[in-house]
Parts: sequence; C-alpha cells; structure tokens
Amino acid sequence: RIYIILDKTLDENLEKPYNYIKNSFQLMNDLPKVNLSNDSMLVSLDVVSLFTNILVRLVIKSIERRCHFLHNKIDLLKEEFFKAISLVLNFIYFSFNDKFYKKNSLCADKNNTLYNWYHKPTFSAKYLNFFNFLPFDTKKGTIFSLVDRAFLLSDNIFHTKNLTFIINILLLNDYPLDFIFDTMNQRIKNLIKKIHNVHNVTTDNDVTKESTSWLTVPFIPSHTEKFRTLRKNKGDIRIAFHSPNKMNKYIRVQKDTCPRTSKNNVVYKILCNDCDASYVGQTGRKLKTRIAEHRNHIRYKTSTRSVITEHRLLHNHDFQWDDVQILDEEPSYRKRLISEMLHIKKQKNSQNLQTDTESLHKAYIPIINKV
Repeated sequence: RIYIILDKTLDENLEKPYNYIKNSFQLMNDLPKVNLSNDSMLVSLDVVSLFTNILVRLVIKSIERRCHFLHNKIDLLKEEFFKAISLVLNFIYFSFNDKFYKKNSLCADKNNTLYNWYHKPTFSAKYLNFFNFLPFDTKKGTIFSLVDRAFLLSDNIFHTKNLTFIINILLLNDYPLDFIFDTMNQRIKNLIKKIHNVHNVTTDNDVTKESTSWLTVPFIPSHTEKFRTLRKNKGDIRIAFHSPNKMNKYIRVQKDTCPRTSKNNVVYKILCNDCDASYVGQTGRKLKTRIAEHRNHIRYKTSTRSVITEHRLLHNHDFQWDDVQILDEEPSYRKRLISEMLHIKKQKNSQNLQTDTESLHKAYIPIINKV
C-alpha cells in the first residue's frame, strides 16, 4: 500500500526526463527527429532486473534533486517521505542473471537509418491457436497486433518480409489462409487511413462523431454470433465478448492455504461462550493479532475502554477465542467500515458501542432487518 502511494505521487508530479520512451511505438515516432551520422549505431538492450542494480542512495539522490516538484503535493514531511522511499527500496528483491538481450536490429543504408522488427532467439512463434474457443474477435485482435508491429516498428523495405513472416506464424497456429489475408488487409487499410488522417487537417465536421455504447456479453459458440446483427442494425452499439471460462477455474496455484487467523482486511465476529452476546469488529492487520489484543486487554491496567472486557468482568463470562467467525474480507478500509456497521446491526445481542454505527445512514436499517 505504501509502494502504491509513493509510486502514484512520483509518477504524477515528477517531470519525465527528456529521453523518456513510453513504448516501442513512441520510439519509432521519435527516432526520425534524431540526427545520426552515417557511422552511428543505435543499440537497445533488455536488462534483466535493471532496477535492482541501481544503488538505493542514487535513487534517493535523484529524487532529492527533483523534490521541488513535490512541494505542497504531499502531506508528509520531507524526512518522512524519503524514509518511506528508503524503506520500500530496501525491501524489493528480484532474481537476475546479468544477461542482456538486443531489442531492435539496426542497419545503416547510406544517409538513412533503417529499422526492423527484431525477435529474440527465445522467440517460440506460439500465439493464440485458431481452434481455441475464445471469441472470434480475439483471434482477429491477435492478427491486428502482429500487423501493427510489423507495419509500425519497421521501415518500408522490411514490410513484405515481416508480413510474410506473420503469415507463416499464423499458419503454424492453424489460422485459415483466407482469414489471415482478409484480416491483414483490413488492418493495413486502417493503418494507412490513420497515417493519411494525421497528415491532413481535420475540419469541425470531421471531428463530429456519434457516441458509442458498448454491450458486453459472454461468448458462447454458435449463439453469441447472433449478436452481430444488433451491431449492423444499431450503428451506435458495439458488442464485446468475454469468456465465462477462466484458466483459474481449472488450474489452481498450488500454494498452501493461508490459516484463517492469519488473514487480514477482515470483518470478524466473536461469540460469548456463556450467552448469546457477540461483538463485531474489523481490522486491516492479521486477525490473530487483533484477537490477542481483545483477549489480553483484561490483564492490562489501562483507561482504554473495552466492551468485551466489561462483559467478561460483569458477568464472569468468556468468549470463543478459538472460533472467531470471519464475516467479510475487504481490502478497502472505507468499504470494510461499512461492512462492519452492517454486520453490527444484524446482531441480536450486540456488545458494540452505539458510536460504532453512528455513520450508518438510517435508510439502511429497513433493508438490514429484511436480510
């Protein structure tokens, strides 16, 4: 959670360096603006776990040089902010093997630098098989993605070679030849049209577009295709398909299950061992840590009030510490508070304070009583 906050703060407020490249497509757009001599060589390296090879002190020093961008943008003191960064950086570990891979192949041709789509030696040519039961549009999207890379990441002299390469790959993955040609032609026409539109000034009439509504439906072979007629009849409605069968439905990660008391971000309920009294609470920490605090509170001489301790002392009762119920699991703190209040209201003999549910709107009460 600390990492997410720091990452968002730095990403939104620090200026990107002049040599920042978002992706390969941006690289291809920026390279023609760079003046290169005939004997220049441009090399792109894939570095395994480059981040972990940068010293923490250099990262912090780099952020300190730009900390004026963060002025009045964070609620923490400067010392606390950098302490949090140091904490996160010192507890991130990745395995690496010091291997480098070339990203793009380059060759010089007189006064021009030519770019070509490069594949690593580990390239397997394995893509989504045509006989897979995923939606038909997903298979078209696979071809679109390959054409985009061959068309946008290479110069014109390599297009024929790369498109032939794509056709051979798709044939290896059982795509019909007619389907390959039709889909590739459709994508190439769209790409040429986009390039043409970039170089032409658009008028106000050209910019005017109708709003499009999306309808998402599960993909069922031989049935879902009937929805295509809806798109033809209604030009402002687009159909998107999703698969109801997910891999995790059939393949489970073989990890040891987390003990119930080791779970965090939970809403829990403790029952009295001698009557129908109960207490509902929430915690973002491990459940066993919070239960131990409830259980041991009676031993401490403290002015902090505990309704569980009061019940134990007043009635000489004890609670079912080894059989705590988990009512809900919710990582969001605000949603967890709402869930806690709802479950407090559902108790028959609640030991919670009235202030525990004062933030719950009265409109929820009739609904809770019906559940």
